[in-house]
Amino acid sequence: MRPAIPLTTVVVTFAIGGCGGGGATHTVASHTPTMTASQPSTPAALEQAVRRAVEKEHSMSVEVLWTNRVPANPPAIGGPALAILRRSVAQRRRAGVRVRVLSERFRIVSVQLDPSYAAATAVVLENQRVQPTDPNGRRRGGPSAASERVRLQLRRAGNSERFIVWKVTLLR
Repeated sequence: MRPAIPLTTVVVTFAIGGCGGGGATHTVASHTPTMTASQPSTPAALEQAVRRAVEKEHSMSVEVLWTNRVPANPPAIGGPALAILRRSVAQRRRAGVRVRVLSERFRIVSVQLDPSYAAATAVVLENQRVQPTDPNGRRRGGPSAASERVRLQLRRAGNSERFIVWKVTLLR
């Protein structure tokens, strides 16, 4: 008999894994325009930068669920959110669990820029169906489904148009 996956592992997995993109088949442009002092960032450009950061973080999180490896310097996540992601990965690795995302519907519900333009908040909604497996890819129990709303707090990287997911909060 195999041990059940601790509920906190699943919740953290969904909270972190569920943050970010525009759907199961989305692409994220890898080119980010450089800004000069003569080109002030517009609110619309900054909102798009927030959306790109959320999408990049989501893509990376889905990969991390399966590989149980966090990149050394992920470009779209930092601070407390990165620390929680690393703890979650370590916990899954100790438990011998990997998580395959079977299906997902992801939507960025809202983006709100701070008046200073140094921070932003995004709310995302994700319906996800996942299959826990052992390190060899064999199923551990049946698939699980979750529907979650998550608030992401982002920080701007200097004066650039790049944002970083800084804090993740599961909304009830």
